[in-house]
Amino acid sequence: MPPANPALAALLHRMIDRIRQSLELSEMLSTTVNEVQAFLKTDRVKVYRFEPDGSGEVIAESIRANRLPSLLGHRFPAEDIPQEARELFLLTRQRNIVNVAKGEIGISPLVSPKTQQQQAPEIWVRQVDPCHVEYLTNMGVQSSLVVPILYQQTLWGLLVAHHSKPKSVSPRALEVLQLVADQVSIALNHAMLLSQSRLRAHHEAAINKVVALLHKAPANSLQAALDHTVKTLNGIGGRLYLNGQPITTPERVITTGVQPVPRQLPAQHQPSSPHANQSSGEASMAPPVLEELLAWRAWLRNEPPAKPGELLWAVDNLSQSQVSPLLTLALTPQNIGGLLIAQLTHRHQHLGYLSIFRATLDQEIMWAGRLDSMDPRQRRPRQSFETWRELKRGQSQPWTEQEIELALTLSHHFSQAIYQSRLYHQIQSLNTELEARVGQRTIELKQANDNLKQEIEEREKTLLQLQSARDSLKRLSHQHELLLKSAGEGICGLDSRGRITFANPAAAKTLGYTMDSIQNRFIHQLVELQKADGTPYTWEDSPIFKTLIVGTTEYKVGDLFRRHQGEHFPVEYISTPIQEKGNILGAVVIFKDITERQMVERLKDEFISVVSHELRTPLTSIRTALGLLVQDNFKVAPSKQRRMIEIAFSNTNRLVRLVNDILDIERIKLGKVVLRKQICNLADLMNQAVDEMQAMADEHSIELIVSCLAIDIWVDPDRIVQTLANLLSNAIKFSPKGSTVNLTASFSDSETILIAVKDEGAGIPEDKLETIFAQFEQLNVVDDEYRGGTGLGLAICRSIIEQHGGSIWAESILNQGSTFFFTLPFVSEPEPPSQN
Repeated sequence: MPPANPALAALLHRMIDRIRQSLELSEMLSTTVNEVQAFLKTDRVKVYRFEPDGSGEVIAESIRANRLPSLLGHRFPAEDIPQEARELFLLTRQRNIVNVAKGEIGISPLVSPKTQQQQAPEIWVRQVDPCHVEYLTNMGVQSSLVVPILYQQTLWGLLVAHHSKPKSVSPRALEVLQLVADQVSIALNHAMLLSQSRLRAHHEAAINKVVALLHKAPANSLQAALDHTVKTLNGIGGRLYLNGQPITTPERVITTGVQPVPRQLPAQHQPSSPHANQSSGEASMAPPVLEELLAWRAWLRNEPPAKPGELLWAVDNLSQSQVSPLLTLALTPQNIGGLLIAQLTHRHQHLGYLSIFRATLDQEIMWAGRLDSMDPRQRRPRQSFETWRELKRGQSQPWTEQEIELALTLSHHFSQAIYQSRLYHQIQSLNTELEARVGQRTIELKQANDNLKQEIEEREKTLLQLQSARDSLKRLSHQHELLLKSAGEGICGLDSRGRITFANPAAAKTLGYTMDSIQNRFIHQLVELQKADGTPYTWEDSPIFKTLIVGTTEYKVGDLFRRHQGEHFPVEYISTPIQEKGNILGAVVIFKDITERQMVERLKDEFISVVSHELRTPLTSIRTALGLLVQDNFKVAPSKQRRMIEIAFSNTNRLVRLVNDILDIERIKLGKVVLRKQICNLADLMNQAVDEMQAMADEHSIELIVSCLAIDIWVDPDRIVQTLANLLSNAIKFSPKGSTVNLTASFSDSETILIAVKDEGAGIPEDKLETIFAQFEQLNVVDDEYRGGTGLGLAICRSIIEQHGGSIWAESILNQGSTFFFTLPFVSEPEPPSQN
């Protein structure tokens, strides 16, 4: 119940608030004793913490004007506070108020000893025990107040106030101290949680660091991980013993820091090492390995583990453990007092031991008065509380539960890493052995094949060799299966009924299935085999059926398989029978998707067709004209001779343009097109392109109309004129006679110029407006007139415009004409030179 006095309540609120602001335990306790001392105005306020053995230590203290001596850091024996008093502090939360002058003690239990329920605060006064009076008098105390501090239902410590003169404590002040003690318990929980969180974070960081070191590629990763583990567990040394494996790997020991030195042992204590190929002289000179000693293994069998069910042992003090004297001789001279050992196992396989060593320490304890159990005077209250320093030699830091859990986790990671490393080396060894055996078997099979050709008349010998080859193939079936799984083509093994007994990952992926889902499936039903024209095979007509029945090897290109999603795709496949002693046991079907190959071949055929047509037509014309001109008896008017020469010249130019287009498109593919930009007048470029196309326009009775924009731009003039000429040429070719082709230029915005070429032709289908810019793409005209061209012009135009930072596209309405647009950035100043 909080105090009714407002001033007292404000004081209590301030005390509790300052206690709550402290997260560190030492800071919180220091604040508590200072606030309580200021509140009670007593000579000394201290916090007394109990140790597991019943003794206690003053861990926080506040003294007023040095009226009482300091006891901070001093230990008190368990006998100073009897067990009965500690039980009352815990069970009834009893508060004691002692007045030495009156010889009275006020007792105020917070919890009823009968009902274990909280009761109204009352103070019962009785005579204090004379020994208690003498104890306080010898300490220089005339009045004392003790309030218990609980932590997780245990007696953690006491809040004690001492005064060198008699002093009374009111029930209100007692309740205030009780509230302060309760807040200390709450703050103690918070501080402990904070400490545990920090320790857990530290341990997690250590685990992550060790795991990262263990999985590094370098061979010394185990050494680095061991160094960090020893440092994390506050050890002075450590070792990692890896037991050997028969034939493959010997024992191995990795050490860091201080190490035990095993002495030469009698023969009955020496290990029985599997690597016993050394001479007796060498064996007698080499020191034994600690983990291989019989005494080591016998000790671990008898020593109880630190955690039930786990192969981990923690020894705080070697002198108090069951360590063999032989091992003690190896450990003690090296100042090793504590030992933690984890047996490394993974998947029921013993891998070795991880050992951490801790040094012996000289522990100094400050007692409040000299303690001597043999002195009969100790049976009476102590006469003196002067500081007495006790020095305990050969001690070691005990292993905490958190450190044991951390060591157990780290040992599991060591075990996993060592197991994976060994498994990796085993796989490497198996791979090397497999390669050697495959190479050897390949040579043997080749030799057997040569012998079969040379000695075919020796049937019995041939049959024996075939049988030997079959036996070899059976022994290598697993290795061959691994090789088949790595093949890029789909491979399916069939039984005699056509059901799939084996499929490699490439087959499952190509068909769109998982490995398990295609096992034992009827292959004809799975792939729905069709001919190249889409006609489905019946099972009896299919090449695979023929292989299974007749035993012939069938090779097909262009037939169709069905994927899991339902679509068919072209394949190249071969079905080969599996035979034994003349019986067909099944077949092997090897296939691959040739969709891309057919596309490449189709493009190649189209390119060859287009280029051959474009080359043959002008060459034929040139050959005919020149053939007539070179004839001696050829008589024709000069005007016709000139016309024939013009035709040859025109077709020669056509060939030049074709070759230039092919070269340009190849340069585009290789990224070797270089722009030579300069300041040009756009109107001049447009007029130049029109002048070049005027003769072609006149030939087709087409009127060219130009709407120029007289501005200076930064471009490659030859490439821009080439683009305009290509667009005008296309517009003229696909426009009807007597129509008009318009070339216009305008500003799209302040930074972009828009140029358009518009014709009045038949138009372009909407689905072709983008594809016509691809290589070798041409429109299929409805009339019979051949338009010429390679299908490269628009692809070249797009590359030129995009290299200038612009874009090109087409818009069209069928039967009304088409318009080709392209944009150029309006840059009137030269661009800064680039490093490219």
